[in-house]
Amino acid sequence: MSKLTEDLTYDYLSAEAAPTREERIGACNAFGGSCQSLKVGMGQGCTKYNSRKFAQGGGCQLSLALGIVRSFQNSVTIIHGPLGCASTNLSVAGVTKTARILKQKQGTDNVWIHTNLDENDVIAGGIDKLRQAILYAEKEYRPDAIIIGNSCVPGIIGDDIDTLLDELDGQIAAKVVPVHCEGFKSKFVATGYDSAYHGVLKKLVDPVKKYDKVIPDEVADAREKYILSKTVNLLNVGSTSYGDEVELSRLLQALGLNVRVLPLYASIDEISRIGEAALNISICATHDDYLTGHLKERFGTEYVIDTLPIGIKNTNQWLRTIAKFFQLDSEVEQLIALETAQLEKALEPFKKAFKGKTVFVGGGETRIFTTAEFFQSLGMKVLGLKPHNFDRFAVPMIDDIDDPDAVIDVAPGQPAEELNVLNRLRPDLYVGHTGAHAWVTKLGIPTVPLFGQSFNYMGYSGAFELARKAAKKLKNTSFSKKISANVLLPFRPEWYESNPFDNIKEFDNIDNIKEAHIKEAQG
Repeated sequence: MSKLTEDLTYDYLSAEAAPTREERIGACNAFGGSCQSLKVGMGQGCTKYNSRKFAQGGGCQLSLALGIVRSFQNSVTIIHGPLGCASTNLSVAGVTKTARILKQKQGTDNVWIHTNLDENDVIAGGIDKLRQAILYAEKEYRPDAIIIGNSCVPGIIGDDIDTLLDELDGQIAAKVVPVHCEGFKSKFVATGYDSAYHGVLKKLVDPVKKYDKVIPDEVADAREKYILSKTVNLLNVGSTSYGDEVELSRLLQALGLNVRVLPLYASIDEISRIGEAALNISICATHDDYLTGHLKERFGTEYVIDTLPIGIKNTNQWLRTIAKFFQLDSEVEQLIALETAQLEKALEPFKKAFKGKTVFVGGGETRIFTTAEFFQSLGMKVLGLKPHNFDRFAVPMIDDIDDPDAVIDVAPGQPAEELNVLNRLRPDLYVGHTGAHAWVTKLGIPTVPLFGQSFNYMGYSGAFELARKAAKKLKNTSFSKKISANVLLPFRPEWYESNPFDNIKEFDNIDNIKEAHIKEAQG
């Protein structure tokens, strides 16, 4: 729907696997400097910010891909790889179970199998183990779908899972979905989302036929039909809570739209009919652009992907874009006026706690920019941001940050880098992705989670909850102070004295950026 999406072409389903994000979109995952310098570089088409002399750690594409496919109802997930590749399933078992109970009218167990490849399999190949696992899953569970997550090891040794699936064709009643998410192929962990949706689009979305990017002439009539029906797909992601889905569905239903929340935790039948909608509504471009782009080319379905509905400004923008498609401009303005007035009144008591305070936000690119803009609207100053990656979808969001000299550290993982930045900036509040809070608390900085399955973050009610949590944390900072006073920092003092971006081949000097902040504070 936005200008950013018009230039992208999605023509990849004839291949066995999705292309890497290095090939597909302009992006970077290694940059340190100011928001302004990154924007200028990206605006000039510079995507070379992808090299580090040393990398501490990053994400796993298999984990991101499994986060989507393992949620499907009445499905079995087979993790083809060594035992360690299946370990993340244990860590998210509780979250997945809770989400299934909340989001499914009829809950089903999260069933997964791993092929447990060992040293002998690395030499002889693991196809026989995978064949046994597929046949076992079919016989034991009779699922609607069997989904195979292909990890790094079988990708390196050359296990041909697609040929195996051709061999088993006709022997398996379930739809078998290969997901090629070998992490060594790309530096961008978000490629895992593309890998999952590549398999889903090829094997689960009806009509299951040879990919044809030519949209039939009847699509105009179909579009009118679906506009009249006002059926929309609200595309959920792993970080959206049940409360988020309820809030966003409430707002869309207030406009008279028929809302279907999917694909996570949906049935295979619901996923097969994902093309039967007037509009696909994304809440995360990083997560959804591969899916929405292909659905438009196959079915002619338009999509909204230009922001994430966190805070007043971005929720309003999200709703207006959706309403414009259905020609509901007057209706959406009435809804926005009512909701905004109520929210601003509810937020007023918190603004005193935020006045003059500073914040640093780390996590997924679209989520951190919209979250930072919201705290900025409450009177806080954004000192810095740490996106996992940065691409064309986030470029316009830089303009929402008032301070062009705000630090930006583009890094998947890299906690040492982030802690060095935070130790220099010393924000009053840190809002960040799962896994970072224990590290940050040791610096004595209060933290608020960027998302959570038990809380509402999106829409108008989500804005209130996010402000309430942050104000509560700023009111009582004794926990983080006591942790800092009694727990050693995880790195040597010499590291905190060095430039945190020295390991990045393209960077700005953070000392100059910090000096600009100090001068501004001194007037």
